[in-house]
Amino acid sequence: MDRSQQKPRTRLGCGYVLMSMFITCLLLIINGLIVTAIFFTLTAPLPPGSIHPRLGQGIVFLGPILLLLVEWWAFDVASDWLRPRPAKQG
Repeated sequence: MDRSQQKPRTRLGCGYVLMSMFITCLLLIINGLIVTAIFFTLTAPLPPGSIHPRLGQGIVFLGPILLLLVEWWAFDVASDWLRPRPAKQG
């Protein structure tokens, strides 16, 4: 099969970028809620001031971003596994 007979990749263009941005923003909101809930649940029984405020802010800020990286990585692995690219011939 030569290049003229191959199907073009459909994940190109403005629509794909907008959908990716929308999904990313939605995932960041959900991840932020999850990380915040877990953080405050785990730190509630601790005495006040036992965790430095900047450490808490760092966890609540970086946690959703790290979760987002893991989620997009899992999506990439799953899409490669479910729809593998055909092997190059030539």
